[in-house]
Amino acid sequence: MNFHFPGTYSELREHHFSDRYRVRSKNQVSHMDERLILMRINQFEDGFNQLTTLIEDPQYFDFLYYLVEHLDAHPNQKVQLQLVEILSFQIQKLSPNHPQAFKMTLFLLLNLLQQKQIQGQQVRRALKTIQQLFNANAFQDLGREGSRYIFDLVKMAIEIKDAQIREVWIDILVQAIAMWPSYDMNLKNRIVHLMYEQESVVTNISKFLLGCSKNDRLKQYTVDQIILLVNYITEKSTNQTESLAVKNLRELLSQTSKEMPKVYYQQLSAFIGLYDNENYHIRNGLSELITNVIEYLIKESKEQDSDELQLSNANNLIKQLVDRHMDKTALCRSNVLQCLSQLLNSNCVPKQHLQTIFAISSSRLRDISGYVRKSSLQLLKSIVRYYRFLYVQSQGRQNFWSQVEVEEQISRNREELQNIHKDFEVVDKQFQNGEITQEVVNETIKFIKKKAQETIKIQEYLEEYQKFLEGMKTVITQVLQLCQSKNQADVIHSIKLFSYLQKYNYEAANQGLRRMILLVWSQDKSISQEVIKKFWKLFLRDTKKTRQIVLSLIDLISKSNLKELISLEKIILSYETEQVPNYKFPSKIFHVLWEYFGSQEVDQRSMLIFVRVLLTRNSSYLNLEKVAQIYNLLQKYNKKDPDWIIIKELATILSKLDRSQNKNQINFNKSIDLLIILLIKYQNSQDMNYFSACDSIIQLVPNADNPELIFETLLQDLGFKSNKMDLEVEEQKKMEELHLAHAIHIAGSVSLQLLIFIDATHNSLKNLKNEREKQIGKEQEIDKIQGGIEGEFEKLHGIVDQIQDLKLIQQNLLSVFSPMVKQILEECLNQMETEETSTRQQPPIVQVSLITMCKFMCLSENYCRENIQMLFNIMKSPLIDQVMKNNVIISIGDLLHRWPNTIQKFHKQIYSNLSDTSAAVRRVTLLVLTHLILNDMVKSKTSLSHIPILLNDPHPQIPAMARYFLNELQKKEQRAITNAIPDIISNVQDQNENVLSQISQYIDKSQIESIVDKLITILGTSTNQYEIKNISILFNHINLTQNSLQKLLDGWEEYRERLRDQFVFNQFITLIKKLKRTLPQDAKPLIEEYEMKVEHHDKETFENRRREKTTKKKNVKQTQNDNNNDKEQKENKGGNKLQLQQQQQQKKKPKKKREDDFMELESDSDEMSSESLVIKKQTSQRRKKNTTKNEDE
Repeated sequence: MNFHFPGTYSELREHHFSDRYRVRSKNQVSHMDERLILMRINQFEDGFNQLTTLIEDPQYFDFLYYLVEHLDAHPNQKVQLQLVEILSFQIQKLSPNHPQAFKMTLFLLLNLLQQKQIQGQQVRRALKTIQQLFNANAFQDLGREGSRYIFDLVKMAIEIKDAQIREVWIDILVQAIAMWPSYDMNLKNRIVHLMYEQESVVTNISKFLLGCSKNDRLKQYTVDQIILLVNYITEKSTNQTESLAVKNLRELLSQTSKEMPKVYYQQLSAFIGLYDNENYHIRNGLSELITNVIEYLIKESKEQDSDELQLSNANNLIKQLVDRHMDKTALCRSNVLQCLSQLLNSNCVPKQHLQTIFAISSSRLRDISGYVRKSSLQLLKSIVRYYRFLYVQSQGRQNFWSQVEVEEQISRNREELQNIHKDFEVVDKQFQNGEITQEVVNETIKFIKKKAQETIKIQEYLEEYQKFLEGMKTVITQVLQLCQSKNQADVIHSIKLFSYLQKYNYEAANQGLRRMILLVWSQDKSISQEVIKKFWKLFLRDTKKTRQIVLSLIDLISKSNLKELISLEKIILSYETEQVPNYKFPSKIFHVLWEYFGSQEVDQRSMLIFVRVLLTRNSSYLNLEKVAQIYNLLQKYNKKDPDWIIIKELATILSKLDRSQNKNQINFNKSIDLLIILLIKYQNSQDMNYFSACDSIIQLVPNADNPELIFETLLQDLGFKSNKMDLEVEEQKKMEELHLAHAIHIAGSVSLQLLIFIDATHNSLKNLKNEREKQIGKEQEIDKIQGGIEGEFEKLHGIVDQIQDLKLIQQNLLSVFSPMVKQILEECLNQMETEETSTRQQPPIVQVSLITMCKFMCLSENYCRENIQMLFNIMKSPLIDQVMKNNVIISIGDLLHRWPNTIQKFHKQIYSNLSDTSAAVRRVTLLVLTHLILNDMVKSKTSLSHIPILLNDPHPQIPAMARYFLNELQKKEQRAITNAIPDIISNVQDQNENVLSQISQYIDKSQIESIVDKLITILGTSTNQYEIKNISILFNHINLTQNSLQKLLDGWEEYRERLRDQFVFNQFITLIKKLKRTLPQDAKPLIEEYEMKVEHHDKETFENRRREKTTKKKNVKQTQNDNNNDKEQKENKGGNKLQLQQQQQQKKKPKKKREDDFMELESDSDEMSSESLVIKKQTSQRRKKNTTKNEDE
């Protein structure tokens, strides 16, 4: 029988056609394992070598037929590849002499190649064999069905990943179309169906279409195939936004238009209407298609010396693309901006469109979608790069022009044009006078015109660049705002833009750099890492010279404020750590930096700050030689007025010194002595930096030899000796005020060091006790009774505490200052009360006295107990400036940690500062309370009624801090905010929907019913009109459940009267509308009943009277039952059975009576409205149902 290619694979087993070959044997493959299958394949291979046409034997063909079918359902790559190898080798022998065996082998091989998960060199060789057979015209006689199996090879697009296999596969399909052009519709339809299967087909299909476009005979096929795909998928997928076919079509349009833009350009009219399609994937694909066509047209016009038609078409397409930036879908707007960015990066945007695109990128920075803002920032970076290429690099510069430079250049060009005009007039005059000939005039005019054209061109460039600079002012402001965005992409791409501007010295980039540095503290790790990486690329890259790095960082430090300096320190310390392990810090930087020590070439303050930061990274840099240099510099300052910032930094640097070596300790002591001499010598210095230098120097003294003696000498040399314990007020006033302020500040710093020393003493005693316990082992019982080691060390701790509490402040050299600072602050408060002046900043002596008193209070609990009320008096005084108030608030936080029992009863007074007129005071108060509450030093219940009010604060930072506090508290105590809702509402002094809407987000869902119950009670009893209105507002922001609605119905009479207020009534009407949308269908009767009650709230229902009477009857009956039970129990003390019977009877009896109670409608009025009767009846029926349900349960 003759073999014919069947319509389907299974058709070969059917017996409708007696004149064709059919598979007649039974399937034996399904019962065979891999070993047996491989054995049979090896037997076939041996048989094929002996007899070429062995496959014509039904026994062999039928087995291979069933094997191919089995492998399609149960893939086995080893078997598949071996079978491919055999069949591809065998088919070469069969052509052209054995057509029957050739068709049978080809049938099996083609079906085998279409199976999934089959890849490898064997497949490539098999395809190579088919390619060779095509070249030998071996498939000429296959016919329609045979060609269909060749076309089915397109299904391999799902699996092909190897480039060599793809190349051969494409050539086979191209030759197949060329051989059977009348059957190409089969292939087109198969490609359409493939687009619905997997994403992986797009790359291979696009490569195939590209191969077709390169064949002159198949160009029309390529166009027809793409148009068929577009028309079919857009028609069938109108309502399927995320359909796989639509996504694949968008990707296909993008890839193929990039590879063959000319084909799309010629057929653009067939695609341009896709912008009207509702599917955003289709519109995005068209935008990418147009972008690729524009690139092709611009590049072609450049190669062909400005083809005007192509340029004109490109400009029209750019305008059409630009118009799509206002698309209704955010992803489409984002895609258009990305396409424009691609054109700019490819240098394919004519200059006349730059200003328009720049304006678009600026406007889209305010888009509501984060995707669009991200794309806008990327586009903005591309625009900036393009402007730099056109107007900066073209002039031979690397860095951006500044505004001043541009204005100067424009001014010079205008003068140049005026001079050219004068030169022209001079030449004309000379010609009129006959001084020069016509030829000379022509040459001169030609030269002047050329010069003028060049100058005008430069002028136009500069004016366009000036417009760019003006536009960038607005953009910089917007991007600075995006640096504070909650969206991660906004922040990261803002950082990238600012780092690019900083790299090429854009004049306004410094603002962005400062904002970028502060973002290193971001809780989002990706943002902080981006800051660290960009900083390294800008300042620490290996390609830069070490000296250049040092100078640039010194310059940056000199322009930074305190926040930025702390951020810079964190950035520098983060390199070569877990955060960014791959970014190396230059190793030679410290040695180059130290060369500038004491030099006038650089700012010494900034240089020493940089040294201090590097010593924090590695203190081993500071050796004996460098300490000697520091000592020499201090000696120079002993002869002239010192720079106290430098003194402070030198003291901090000395604290990094390794003092384990004796030589280092000697030099360290000498340096401290010299620093103390400087403090004493310049005690009357007017420089406010003297105070900060004092702190750094005093912190060094405990590390020196005999620190107590140094402290005593310092205070005595400042004029305070132990025999001046009772210093008179007149004597105090005689002393210079600033000198006194310096002395008080030093006393406070000394007390702080004593506090640190006392804490260290307690820790040493604890360690010593632990060591003693380890040495002695388990104590005897008699020793424990007498106190033992525990008692011994408790006595030592007590002695230290007694010295700390009673002797350091009251009986020591510091006792001179403890009454002094109190007296100064009392005089300040009295003076304010008498003068009643407006708030003003206090003099330094008052501020220093306050801080010193707080330090004394941290040292002595007794002194704290005596003077704590004065701190709160200062804090509550409206005439005290915000700096002093903030110092008090921070100090109270420290004191609360130090002496909780003493401060606990006063700490509630802090909450009054949350409503202070100063935003700085409110912010610091909130910061301190956040720290105290989240660390369990203060209970959150009281504060929760005050802090939420700050959600509506006008200062932008305070609401953000309040939200942070509430979020952290919610994580820690899930129900804390929920339980405080009534207190929060009572503290909201006005009608504030903003606060209530934000607070409602923190209500625990499981507590909604209890919260509604509490609010109903408050609503019924409150006389505060704002509280009533705020409760009605809050109901609209809580996600009420069906049970919550039941609570509102049950408590209706409690708050019915409140609905007479029109605002409250409107809020409940809004609530009912919301309930209709959110509650399930089975709650509809409840909602309708509640709606009727609300609408008729002003009509009497007498339900309250009925309830009162029913309640009285129930109470009387319950009392009678209780009395009867008591009597029966007394008579039958042991009668448990009788008691059980009585209880059962009591459960049965009330049922009928309850029904009567519910249906009883009492009224003292004859004029009862029909609406009231309906409401009454519904309520009675509902209560009856609920009672019946409860009894059944």
